[in-house]
Amino acid sequence: MKLSKATLIRLTRSGLERLGYKAIKDTITPAEGLYLKVINNDYYISLGLTISRNYDHLFTGAYYLSRNTTWATIGADVPKMSYQRIGNFLTEEERQMLLGGEYAQQKNGDAWWCSNSEANLLEFFEAVRLTENRFLRQPNLIEQINSSNFINELSDMAKKTILSVEVVAKNSNEAYQFSPSRPIDGIPIAWFNAAEKVIRERNAVLNVDTVKRLAADAYRQHILNS
Repeated sequence: MKLSKATLIRLTRSGLERLGYKAIKDTITPAEGLYLKVINNDYYISLGLTISRNYDHLFTGAYYLSRNTTWATIGADVPKMSYQRIGNFLTEEERQMLLGGEYAQQKNGDAWWCSNSEANLLEFFEAVRLTENRFLRQPNLIEQINSSNFINELSDMAKKTILSVEVVAKNSNEAYQFSPSRPIDGIPIAWFNAAEKVIRERNAVLNVDTVKRLAADAYRQHILNS
């Protein structure tokens, strides 16, 4: 049976939580398992898991560092180094110890783990332990993130959403065009309404998807920093 998102989260949750990550209920990002950690109060490292489309039990993970929590937000002026697969930071010797098959023989590049092997899961957790700081210590990573106009805009809108959610929740008379009719991922409707209001005021791209992403980002930041 092919690996499912629910099974992958169940298999990885305790091991990643021991490494300081928080499992996030998420149907908005493309991750098939999303984990978050706060870095120095202002930055969030997201670890998103991906299930292989070609092999039933294989999965991998990628880091994303930003001032927002929307894993794999790329494009515009977002630095490419802020979104990287775990395998990019393993040494040749570590690949031989922590990977199997063809991936162990490669000097660098992608890395996948087998979900139906306890030993492979432990090797995945060890790979995360070894590579997280290497990812974070890439030269000029923070400077490039701070220089991204796109990231600065998302960060500012998330902060405004957090600040306005209580006021929006009390005003039940205002109509919202792009907010959902019921909570998504346990996020109360007021967060989507606040996100839509902020996006409209900023004259940014406004649609169902941008409202969902901003509301989820603001809500996650609020929860992680509470």
